Amino acid sequence: MTILTLGVAVVQALSPVAAPAPLSVAAALDAPVQVALQTQSTGANTVYEIVLTNTSAAPVTTTVVQRLPEGSAGLVADGAKVDGDRVVWSAKVAPKAQTTLRSSGTLPVPHAAEPVTACANDAASGRLLDCAAADVASVAGPEAPWWRRWLPFVVLAAALGVLIWWGRRAWQRREARPAREPRPRKPRRDIAWWVPVGLAAIAVIVVSALALLVLAPRVATAVENAQGVRAHAWNGPQSEAELGHEASDGTAHFTIYSASCSGGKTTTCDVTASVRAGDQPVQLYRTMQRVYTSDTTWVEPDPAAVLAANGGDPFALAVPPGLERLMALRFTLPAGAQPERLELHDGAFAGGIYLNLE
Repeated sequence: MTILTLGVAVVQALSPVAAPAPLSVAAALDAPVQVALQTQSTGANTVYEIVLTNTSAAPVTTTVVQRLPEGSAGLVADGAKVDGDRVVWSAKVAPKAQTTLRSSGTLPVPHAAEPVTACANDAASGRLLDCAAADVASVAGPEAPWWRRWLPFVVLAAALGVLIWWGRRAWQRREARPAREPRPRKPRRDIAWWVPVGLAAIAVIVVSALALLVLAPRVATAVENAQGVRAHAWNGPQSEAELGHEASDGTAHFTIYSASCSGGKTTTCDVTASVRAGDQPVQLYRTMQRVYTSDTTWVEPDPAAVLAANGGDPFALAVPPGLERLMALRFTLPAGAQPERLELHDGAFAGGIYLNLE
């Protein structure tokens, strides 16, 4: 990145962002509907339970989107629309009441712990209300029968026994042979000094060439990574994010609940995430949240779409220490561009976190 580009990025990041309706921390915390998510697994089958709590004095109609782990099958969700690994509900929550949504599905066994997320939006305005995340417990495969566990040791012992028997028999045969008179040795011819030196030089050249052939691609990849993903990490390393799990960037702690891109004439990427401040306030900048289409090109969130999805500007005010802010971001990609990764940054010089989108 050139000095001029860096300077432009700093000016953009430090410039105040005009927002007709700033989103205060209180507004984010006082969303009328709160989401809780639980999972219960029995073998390959998992039951998901989403609890919506309406804390307001008026009914709220929500659109709830649940994202299941990849490889989920046999999805069942009463009153919901199932689209791949997404389950979408339209749920109305009465004042000061709770509504529970349930779904179930299976995952192949064995499987590691897998994240699942759920987010609720206001059905009328589209405003993001709340999100929750949970993990599907890992399931180990069936235990192998006892004889299969011992089979490798039995085979190894048998092979060792055959080897000992063969060696002993060969030694016995050799001892049984009559002694032979040694043949007269042929006169030894001295080898010129330059022959071993030349062979050693050739060996060094061949080994060096092979080492270059093997290491060159790895070195090139390392250089590309250093100049690519981490070229924009101006202060500190980057952390790789995982859906539903917190990843830290300095004093900011991000949780990505969903990140999906839809194709067509124009590719758009919708991201739902939260940022929690540590022991210091966190000031985010819209221009530092990016979807990269290559190592050197990126797009920033659409300002109008961000305002509409959040009911205000989530970047207008800093997040106070110890508090958390939820935000929905939409990125519009140029024609023909393909998303590679998402990056979220604490500030203008922060290393940030990233999530691969390929």
